[in-house]
Order: sequence, then C-alpha cells, then structure tokens
Amino acid sequence: MGYYVIAHDGNRYGPADIATLQQWVREGRIAPNTTLEDEFSGTQIRASLLPELSHLFAAMPPPAADAVRQPPPTPRSAGTPSGEATAALVFGILGLICCPVFGIASLILGKQEMNRIEQGLSAVEGRGLAQAGYILGIVSLVIWILGSLFWIVAFSAAWQDAIRSQPPPAP
Repeated sequence: MGYYVIAHDGNRYGPADIATLQQWVREGRIAPNTTLEDEFSGTQIRASLLPELSHLFAAMPPPAADAVRQPPPTPRSAGTPSGEATAALVFGILGLICCPVFGIASLILGKQEMNRIEQGLSAVEGRGLAQAGYILGIVSLVIWILGSLFWIVAFSAAWQDAIRSQPPPAP
C-alpha cells in the first residue's frame, strides 16, 4: 500500500510505501500535520494519525521554528517509456500522414501520459514521446482544419463559376 505526500504548496509526491514514508519522517521531510493520500482510495489522513508513522513523531524533537522543510524527492524511474507514450507518437505521425482521427487520438493520449508522468505514475523517460505525440496531434488537426477550409472555399468558388458560366434560360 502506498501514499501520496501532499506538500504545503499542493504538489503531490509518490506514491511511497510505508518504509519510505518512515525514512522521510526521520529526515524531517514529513511533519505530523503533513497530509497523506491513499493511492488507491484517495482517502486523506494526517501523517501523525497513520499508525505506522505516529510512533516516529513522538520520538522526534520539535523542529526549529526557522527550519525549512524539503519536499520528498520526485520519483525518478529507470524504466522504459510506457506504451501510451509510444502510441501517442505513432498516432501523431499517422495523423500527419493519413488520417486526422489519429491526430485526435495522439492529442488525447499524449496529454494523458504527460499528466501521468507529472503525477509520478509513469516513467519519466516517456515524456519526450508523449510531448511529441501531443504536438503532432495539434499540428495534424490544424492542417486538417486549414485543408478543409481550403477545399470548402475552392469548391464554393468552382460552384459559383459554374453557375455564372451557364447560359440564361430560353424564353
């Protein structure tokens, strides 16, 4: 079971297991009033009320009034890019080459994966792929919209020329 640490500035760190949270308490990175959020249920609890941590706060001397707390470190993953990041890039390329529907999928997948990376739920190595897919999705949609407008104007002009070039009806 893991918990996210909600920092004073609202940033979420984790999820971290109990052993990591205990280490952060010992390092002074988690205070008794720090908010923790269960990674599965989303339930929030103060750190001092979590049974696995409460005994550590009792044994700690109170911090100095001017002490600056460091937030827990941002998790660094040594993993490979996720499938969603790769799919965002592939769909972005396909959106440019053949079908704008792939551009929409690329835009959505890329944004979702970038959000997961920011939350620490996906490997940071996929950030470049997700961003590229997101950008290619935007580009493919812009090209599709501009191309559609061009064809609408072109067909409208051709239709007007065809109407003007017809002889007037006979009396």
